[in-house]
Amino acid sequence: MKSKTVICALIGIMFLYSSAFAESGSGEKWEYKITPYAWIAGQKGTVATLPGLPPADIDVSFADDIAGNINGSITIKGEMRKGRWGIMGDLSYSDIEDKSATPLELFWQSIRSRTKSWIVVAAGQYRILEEGFSSVDAVAGLRYWSVESLLALEGGPAEDQVTSGKESWVDPVIGMKGIAFIGNSKFFTASELFIGGFGMGSDFMWDVSASLGYQWTKSIDVTLGYRYMDVDYEKGDFLYDVSQDGLIMSLGWKF
Repeated sequence: MKSKTVICALIGIMFLYSSAFAESGSGEKWEYKITPYAWIAGQKGTVATLPGLPPADIDVSFADDIAGNINGSITIKGEMRKGRWGIMGDLSYSDIEDKSATPLELFWQSIRSRTKSWIVVAAGQYRILEEGFSSVDAVAGLRYWSVESLLALEGGPAEDQVTSGKESWVDPVIGMKGIAFIGNSKFFTASELFIGGFGMGSDFMWDVSASLGYQWTKSIDVTLGYRYMDVDYEKGDFLYDVSQDGLIMSLGWKF
Protein backbone atom coordinates (compact mmCIF):
# COMPACT_ATOMS: atom_id res chain seq x y z
CA MET A 1 0.00 0.00 0.00
CA LYS A 2 1.47 3.34 -1.07
CA SER A 3 1.85 5.85 1.76
CA LYS A 4 0.94 8.86 -0.40
CA THR A 5 -2.22 7.12 -1.64
CA VAL A 6 -3.40 6.36 1.88
CA ILE A 7 -2.66 9.87 3.16
CA CYS A 8 -4.55 11.38 0.21
CA ALA A 9 -7.47 9.03 0.94
CA LEU A 10 -7.55 10.15 4.59
CA ILE A 11 -7.51 13.80 3.52
CA GLY A 12 -10.35 13.01 1.13
CA ILE A 13 -12.37 11.50 3.96
CA MET A 14 -11.90 14.66 5.99
CA PHE A 15 -13.18 16.78 3.09
CA LEU A 16 -16.21 14.50 2.72
CA TYR A 17 -16.91 14.88 6.43
CA SER A 18 -16.60 18.66 6.19
CA SER A 19 -18.99 18.78 3.22
CA ALA A 20 -21.55 16.68 5.07
CA PHE A 21 -21.27 18.75 8.24
CA ALA A 22 -21.56 21.98 6.29
CA GLU A 23 -25.05 20.91 5.27
CA SER A 24 -26.07 20.42 8.90
CA GLY A 25 -26.46 23.21 11.38
CA SER A 26 -26.26 25.92 8.71
CA GLY A 27 -26.79 28.58 11.38
CA GLU A 28 -23.64 27.55 13.21
CA LYS A 29 -20.16 28.86 12.47
CA TRP A 30 -17.11 26.71 11.93
CA GLU A 31 -14.65 26.65 14.81
CA TYR A 32 -11.02 25.61 14.31
CA LYS A 33 -8.25 24.49 16.62
CA ILE A 34 -4.59 23.67 15.98
CA THR A 35 -2.59 21.92 18.70
CA PRO A 36 1.14 21.27 18.32
CA TYR A 37 2.24 18.85 21.04
CA ALA A 38 5.32 17.04 22.30
CA TRP A 39 5.18 13.40 23.32
CA ILE A 40 8.36 12.35 25.16
CA ALA A 41 7.70 8.63 24.86
CA GLY A 42 9.68 5.49 25.48
CA GLN A 43 9.11 2.16 23.74
CA LYS A 44 8.80 -1.33 25.11
CA GLY A 45 7.94 -4.54 23.33
CA THR A 46 9.03 -6.99 20.67
CA VAL A 47 10.02 -6.44 17.05
CA ALA A 48 11.19 -8.90 14.42
CA THR A 49 12.54 -8.44 10.91
CA LEU A 50 15.35 -11.03 10.91
CA PRO A 51 14.08 -14.28 9.29
CA GLY A 52 15.16 -17.37 11.18
CA LEU A 53 16.25 -15.51 14.31
CA PRO A 54 14.19 -14.88 17.46
CA PRO A 55 12.38 -11.52 17.87
CA ALA A 56 14.26 -8.73 19.64
CA ASP A 57 13.07 -7.04 22.81
CA ILE A 58 13.28 -3.26 23.02
CA ASP A 59 13.05 -1.23 26.21
CA VAL A 60 13.61 2.53 25.97
CA SER A 61 12.21 4.74 28.75
CA PHE A 62 11.09 8.31 28.11
CA ALA A 63 14.05 9.35 30.30
CA ASP A 64 16.30 7.64 27.72
CA ASP A 65 14.61 9.73 25.04
CA ILE A 66 15.58 12.90 26.86
CA ALA A 67 19.13 11.53 27.07
CA GLY A 68 19.31 11.20 23.29
CA ASN A 69 17.63 7.98 22.11
CA ILE A 70 15.05 9.89 20.11
CA ASN A 71 16.37 10.98 16.72
CA GLY A 72 13.36 12.98 15.62
CA SER A 73 9.71 13.76 16.32
CA ILE A 74 6.83 15.66 14.70
CA THR A 75 3.42 15.88 16.40
CA ILE A 76 0.39 18.09 15.66
CA LYS A 77 -3.40 17.87 15.92
CA GLY A 78 -6.12 19.75 14.08
CA GLU A 79 -9.85 20.04 14.65
CA MET A 80 -12.77 21.76 12.96
CA ARG A 81 -16.29 21.85 14.36
CA LYS A 82 -19.73 23.10 13.43
CA GLY A 83 -22.41 22.68 16.06
CA ARG A 84 -22.31 19.15 17.45
CA TRP A 85 -20.44 17.75 14.43
CA GLY A 86 -16.75 17.95 13.73
CA ILE A 87 -13.70 16.35 12.18
CA MET A 88 -10.23 15.85 13.61
CA GLY A 89 -6.80 14.95 12.32
CA ASP A 90 -3.63 13.87 14.11
CA LEU A 91 -0.16 13.54 12.59
CA SER A 92 2.77 12.08 14.53
CA TYR A 93 6.23 10.89 13.55
CA SER A 94 8.89 9.37 15.80
CA ASP A 95 12.38 7.96 15.28
CA ILE A 96 13.62 6.03 18.33
CA GLU A 97 16.83 4.00 18.67
CA ASP A 98 18.01 1.48 21.28
CA LYS A 99 21.16 -0.62 21.82
CA SER A 100 21.50 -3.46 24.31
CA ALA A 101 23.33 -6.73 24.97
CA THR A 102 22.25 -9.72 22.89
CA PRO A 103 21.52 -13.26 24.16
CA LEU A 104 23.52 -14.50 21.14
CA GLU A 105 26.75 -13.28 22.77
CA LEU A 106 28.83 -16.13 21.30
CA PHE A 107 28.32 -14.54 17.88
CA TRP A 108 27.46 -10.84 18.48
CA GLN A 109 27.94 -8.50 21.43
CA SER A 110 24.99 -6.17 20.96
CA ILE A 111 21.71 -5.68 19.18
CA ARG A 112 20.66 -2.27 17.91
CA SER A 113 17.07 -1.47 17.06
CA ARG A 114 15.67 1.62 15.38
CA THR A 115 12.00 2.28 14.73
CA LYS A 116 10.60 5.03 12.52
CA SER A 117 6.84 5.38 12.63
CA TRP A 118 4.25 7.62 11.00
CA ILE A 119 0.73 7.68 12.45
CA VAL A 120 -2.00 9.65 10.66
CA VAL A 121 -5.56 9.85 12.00
CA ALA A 122 -8.67 11.15 10.24
CA ALA A 123 -11.96 10.88 12.13
CA GLY A 124 -15.41 12.35 12.53
CA GLN A 125 -16.73 13.33 15.94
CA TYR A 126 -20.11 14.04 17.49
CA ARG A 127 -20.70 15.95 20.72
CA ILE A 128 -22.86 13.78 22.93
CA LEU A 129 -22.65 15.95 26.05
CA GLU A 130 -22.03 19.64 26.60
CA GLU A 131 -22.38 21.69 29.76
CA GLY A 132 -20.82 25.13 29.85
CA PHE A 133 -17.28 24.76 28.56
CA SER A 134 -17.11 21.05 29.45
CA SER A 135 -17.92 18.42 26.81
CA VAL A 136 -17.71 14.76 25.71
CA ASP A 137 -17.31 13.67 22.07
CA ALA A 138 -17.74 10.28 20.39
CA VAL A 139 -15.15 9.66 17.67
CA ALA A 140 -14.93 7.21 14.73
CA GLY A 141 -12.49 7.08 11.85
CA LEU A 142 -9.27 5.59 10.48
CA ARG A 143 -5.68 5.43 11.71
CA TYR A 144 -2.89 4.88 9.18
CA TRP A 145 0.42 3.38 10.33
CA SER A 146 3.74 3.24 8.52
CA VAL A 147 6.43 1.52 10.59
CA GLU A 148 10.02 0.90 9.54
CA SER A 149 11.96 -1.33 11.93
CA LEU A 150 15.73 -1.91 11.70
CA LEU A 151 17.65 -4.57 13.63
CA ALA A 152 21.44 -4.88 13.67
CA LEU A 153 23.52 -7.60 15.34
CA GLU A 154 26.95 -6.09 15.91
CA GLY A 155 30.37 -6.92 17.41
CA GLY A 156 31.77 -10.34 18.26
CA PRO A 157 33.35 -12.98 16.02
CA ALA A 158 30.46 -13.27 13.58
CA GLU A 159 29.87 -10.89 10.71
CA ASP A 160 27.50 -8.01 11.52
CA GLN A 161 23.94 -8.60 10.41
CA VAL A 162 21.70 -5.68 9.51
CA THR A 163 18.18 -5.96 8.18
CA SER A 164 15.07 -3.83 8.10
CA GLY A 165 11.39 -4.22 7.33
CA LYS A 166 8.63 -1.76 6.58
CA GLU A 167 4.90 -2.26 6.80
CA SER A 168 1.90 0.03 6.35
CA TRP A 169 -1.66 -0.66 7.41
CA VAL A 170 -4.93 1.05 8.29
CA ASP A 171 -6.91 0.49 11.48
CA PRO A 172 -10.55 1.42 12.02
CA VAL A 173 -10.76 3.31 15.32
CA ILE A 174 -13.52 4.34 17.70
CA GLY A 175 -13.26 6.27 20.91
CA MET A 176 -14.22 9.16 23.14
CA LYS A 177 -12.59 12.36 24.24
CA GLY A 178 -13.64 14.90 26.80
CA ILE A 179 -12.76 18.05 28.66
CA ALA A 180 -14.00 19.09 32.12
CA PHE A 181 -13.32 22.42 33.79
CA ILE A 182 -12.58 22.40 37.51
CA GLY A 183 -15.19 24.56 39.23
CA ASN A 184 -15.12 28.16 38.06
CA SER A 185 -11.36 28.15 37.54
CA LYS A 186 -9.40 28.20 34.29
CA PHE A 187 -7.99 24.76 35.06
CA PHE A 188 -9.43 21.73 33.28
CA THR A 189 -8.83 18.02 32.74
CA ALA A 190 -8.69 16.51 29.26
CA SER A 191 -8.77 12.81 28.38
CA GLU A 192 -8.91 10.61 25.27
CA LEU A 193 -9.46 6.88 24.73
CA PHE A 194 -9.29 5.12 21.35
CA ILE A 195 -9.39 1.44 20.42
CA GLY A 196 -9.06 -0.12 16.99
CA GLY A 197 -7.59 -2.64 14.62
CA PHE A 198 -9.93 -5.53 15.46
CA GLY A 199 -7.92 -7.82 13.16
CA MET A 200 -8.58 -5.68 10.07
CA GLY A 201 -5.17 -3.98 10.29
CA SER A 202 -3.40 -4.64 13.55
CA ASP A 203 -4.72 -7.37 15.80
CA PHE A 204 -5.61 -4.69 18.34
CA MET A 205 -4.50 -1.21 19.38
CA TRP A 206 -5.45 1.15 22.14
CA ASP A 207 -4.43 4.69 22.95
CA VAL A 208 -5.25 6.57 26.16
CA SER A 209 -4.18 9.94 27.58
CA ALA A 210 -5.04 12.16 30.54
CA SER A 211 -3.88 15.75 31.05
CA LEU A 212 -4.26 18.78 33.27
CA GLY A 213 -4.72 22.03 31.37
CA TYR A 214 -5.00 25.76 31.83
CA GLN A 215 -7.06 28.13 29.67
CA TRP A 216 -4.86 31.22 29.31
CA THR A 217 -7.31 33.09 27.06
CA LYS A 218 -10.44 32.22 25.09
CA SER A 219 -8.17 31.13 22.25
CA ILE A 220 -5.08 29.63 23.90
CA ASP A 221 -4.65 26.72 26.31
CA VAL A 222 -1.76 24.55 27.54
CA THR A 223 -1.77 20.99 28.91
CA LEU A 224 0.60 18.58 30.62
CA GLY A 225 -0.21 14.90 31.00
CA TYR A 226 0.56 11.28 30.24
CA ARG A 227 -0.15 9.10 27.18
CA TYR A 228 0.03 5.34 26.68
CA MET A 229 -0.37 3.60 23.32
CA ASP A 230 -0.14 -0.11 22.53
CA VAL A 231 -0.31 -1.87 19.14
CA ASP A 232 0.08 -5.50 18.09
CA TYR A 233 0.70 -6.11 14.37
CA GLU A 234 2.16 -9.17 12.66
CA LYS A 235 2.53 -10.09 9.01
CA GLY A 236 4.92 -12.77 7.76
CA ASP A 237 8.37 -12.15 9.26
CA PHE A 238 7.39 -8.64 10.37
CA LEU A 239 6.35 -8.31 14.02
CA TYR A 240 5.58 -5.05 15.79
CA ASP A 241 4.18 -5.63 19.27
CA VAL A 242 5.11 -2.40 21.01
CA SER A 243 3.83 0.03 23.61
CA GLN A 244 4.81 3.71 23.83
CA ASP A 245 4.27 5.85 26.90
CA GLY A 246 5.48 9.09 28.41
CA LEU A 247 4.80 12.75 29.12
CA ILE A 248 2.68 14.74 26.69
CA MET A 249 2.60 18.55 26.50
CA SER A 250 0.50 20.69 24.18
CA LEU A 251 -0.25 24.26 23.17
CA GLY A 252 -3.71 24.78 21.66
CA TRP A 253 -4.89 27.70 19.54
CA LYS A 254 -8.60 28.08 18.78
CA PHE A 255 -9.92 30.48 16.13
